[in-house]
Amino acid sequence: MPNGLRRQGNEVSSHRSSRPEENMTKEAMKSGDKKKSSNRKYDDSSKRPHKGPVTHNKKQQKSPGNKQEKSNEPVWSKSKKKRMRGLKAKQAKRDASASAPSESPHVTNIQEDNTTEPNKQSQTMSTLQKSFQDRLSGSRFRVLNEELYTQPSWEAFQKFQANPELFDQYHAGYRKQTEQWPTNPVHVILQKIQSYSSQSKSKTPLVIADFGCGDAEIAQRLRDDTTFRVHSFDLVAKSELVTACDMSKVPLESQTVDLAVFCLSLMGTNLADFVREAFRVLKPTGQLFVAEVRSRFESKESKDDLLEHFLQAMEKLGFTCRKTDRKNKMFFLMEFEKNGKKPDPKLEYTAKACIYKRR
Repeated sequence: MPNGLRRQGNEVSSHRSSRPEENMTKEAMKSGDKKKSSNRKYDDSSKRPHKGPVTHNKKQQKSPGNKQEKSNEPVWSKSKKKRMRGLKAKQAKRDASASAPSESPHVTNIQEDNTTEPNKQSQTMSTLQKSFQDRLSGSRFRVLNEELYTQPSWEAFQKFQANPELFDQYHAGYRKQTEQWPTNPVHVILQKIQSYSSQSKSKTPLVIADFGCGDAEIAQRLRDDTTFRVHSFDLVAKSELVTACDMSKVPLESQTVDLAVFCLSLMGTNLADFVREAFRVLKPTGQLFVAEVRSRFESKESKDDLLEHFLQAMEKLGFTCRKTDRKNKMFFLMEFEKNGKKPDPKLEYTAKACIYKRR
């Protein structure tokens, strides 16, 4: 056999004979690695956490008491654990802020601001209380208003004298009503008075009698003007400018007044007595101004029937209407003068009561 073939055969045989040894060596190395790794696993089993309930960490092994406590704890889901951690963190913050408020100037500033700013709840309560108070005031005004229109003046005078607070309650509601009107009738009458005074040739002060003056606004506006002298009358005297009395019997001498005024004050079942009293105190050339709510002298069927009845009654009471101002949608303004006739002492007249609607 040639040497070349013999060498190749020997190399092949030697190569084949060396493979089992290498394979055995590799397998031995692998088995050795597995043993080492298993030993590591065994050695590190205490370090690596396991899902099983048997294994515990080193801290638990060192403190058996701790181990017993944790074994008694309920098993919670991850979401519940997360929620509990959040609650504990919030509680810790609250405890820290409560135990050391001086260490947190921001919290102190907020507390100081809360003492100065009103609480939202208190604001809501105050709004509700105000609304309730307004309703109560409006309801009380409507009751008193109806009573004043449906009873004689002497009964109203006795009632308000015994309970002066009723006067305040009534006029508080009255002011709220007239504030909603486009024009206040008192202001229109004041303009009429100024115009009448400028046309008068008398050198003496113009004497005015305000029947049912309320807040006595006419007297207050003209008190510093020496060309006027105002007598104000109502059921209760709330200031030194007002004389408390029954409107059918005012403490004035006969024929001493230049102008008499009834501004939304022809109230009561005996309003004819008021007109007769105004006739008594007015001079022969005196004038009477009457401002009244339109609804008292207008009806759905006719706008003039009730007004005509009133003007006819005024004729019998000694007054003739010389002018009626219908410009304002809320009230009439009528100007009267004496007609030279004596008032009918037996005439009784009651106009339709003015009942304010609930708002």
